[in-house]
Amino acid sequence: MLPRFPLSGLLALSLSLHCYVGYASTQPLPAPFSDDIETYAIHSIDKQRHVAAHIDPLTQALVVSTLDAGHEHNGARMSEKYRTSSPQADVETLCLFEDEQGVGAFLFDVRGMAKQHYLYRKATKQWELLPIREFAVGGEIEYCTVDNASGRVFMAEEGMGVWQISLAPESELVRHLAPLALNEDTVDITLTSKDSVKVTDEKGKVFTFDAEPVAYVRDDLSLLVVDGQTDPVQRFGDAADDPAIWVNNDDPEQSLIIGTDKKAGLDVYNLSGERLQHLPIGKVNNVDVRQSVRFGTQSVDLAVASNRTGNKLSVFNIDVKTRQVSHLADLPTPLNDVYGLCLYQPKEGLEVLVNDSDGTYLRYALSVDNGEFGASLMEQFSVPSQPEGCVADDQHQQLFYGEEASGIWLRSLADINLSSEKVADLNDKVHADIEGMEIYTFDGQRYLVASSQGNDSYAVYAVDDDMRWLGSFRIAPDIEKGIDGASETDGLAISSANLGAGYPEGLLVVQDGRNVMPSDKQNFKLVSGVKLRNFIRQYR
Repeated sequence: MLPRFPLSGLLALSLSLHCYVGYASTQPLPAPFSDDIETYAIHSIDKQRHVAAHIDPLTQALVVSTLDAGHEHNGARMSEKYRTSSPQADVETLCLFEDEQGVGAFLFDVRGMAKQHYLYRKATKQWELLPIREFAVGGEIEYCTVDNASGRVFMAEEGMGVWQISLAPESELVRHLAPLALNEDTVDITLTSKDSVKVTDEKGKVFTFDAEPVAYVRDDLSLLVVDGQTDPVQRFGDAADDPAIWVNNDDPEQSLIIGTDKKAGLDVYNLSGERLQHLPIGKVNNVDVRQSVRFGTQSVDLAVASNRTGNKLSVFNIDVKTRQVSHLADLPTPLNDVYGLCLYQPKEGLEVLVNDSDGTYLRYALSVDNGEFGASLMEQFSVPSQPEGCVADDQHQQLFYGEEASGIWLRSLADINLSSEKVADLNDKVHADIEGMEIYTFDGQRYLVASSQGNDSYAVYAVDDDMRWLGSFRIAPDIEKGIDGASETDGLAISSANLGAGYPEGLLVVQDGRNVMPSDKQNFKLVSGVKLRNFIRQYR
């Protein structure tokens, strides 16, 4: 547990040791807690106000208060803001953090579970508990501290050493252990330099170790604040993968988002993110949509998904009047591991581009004979390593497709057996894996957006300006709406159409690989095309 300090100078000691504020307290404050309070932490909002959080020793409730420094002749004044209900398990230790959104806490209990919450929101100056994420740490963490400047959380486990994780809620939850013979309670962990850490136990013994490097700085790119999200998919783990957008031309606000749950089937959502349908048709991986597809005199709206249950193509009808999605057919492929997929719509019929994780690409032409769907192979080509995401530009007869570990390729679809060329490489801002991609069009120009999964970002290229990379952005949370940002994105979809009052300049939908605030199954995040358009205008 956090140690009890002498009553005088408690706050000054707390600030200097483990709260990492940017100034020194000029006057020690009287102790804010009684002697029986052992688990507590304090963090400064400004020179006069501090967040004081402690665990009630009787109920184990988290109690959050403000601590005002007072004036020369007045002592500190503590005002309780709220307290939580009793948790399922006793809290072993807690530590506070600060980021651009607010001040929050990590709580570690005796079961080896950790919870991260916001306690105070900066934008609105509201005191409110907002769950961020919950995760297992395994053993009992008996001391923790946060270095806000580097975004690191350090957690001491007796007999094991010090664990390190990233502070950022959207970061990959990877724990690094510095093995240390911690046989006594830890009383301090201090980052003494950029990467050097000092650990002190209750008997004054000092340990040192080198901290793990921070993977990347999360505020080095532009941020587009999220606007909405879908209901989570039905299965835990890496399940949600790829979305597509169907535009209701008669009533754009009634458009649909179609997303894959690669463990359970296909989900259909409205623009508010509510699930309208679940079709349990197999392990569908990627999905794409085309509208007004002509087969002779017949015109239909279709979705096609790559289905890893049987390595086939699953075809769906989208009823224009009822907005119902129905399964029409399954078409076999010879692929060993059917993977990414996108659609190309020439003037007549529909073509499917589908790939295998071994780099093989197959191009099929769909046909309808007496109501029965079929597929004929048009051509086969390949990329040197694993592909997945792709998008076809119907008007320009072009296919853009990603090689996950390398970059983006371009191929003409005007004929068969034409050559491909690589048009974009990775760089210090665009990382592997290159996953989902889609084209956004405005002012008569095309812009390719591709998910850069390795650093939780989205790269934007000016297609009509020799595929010039304009820049990359990340999707940030909207704390007031209680919606987290997006990370580790697989597939994405974009519509440039006016989708009504909520999305008048179109919509970007991305898969969210780490759905937090609170921790839940994966889902899809929604961002207004207005924000995407503004980003492009800033950098083109």
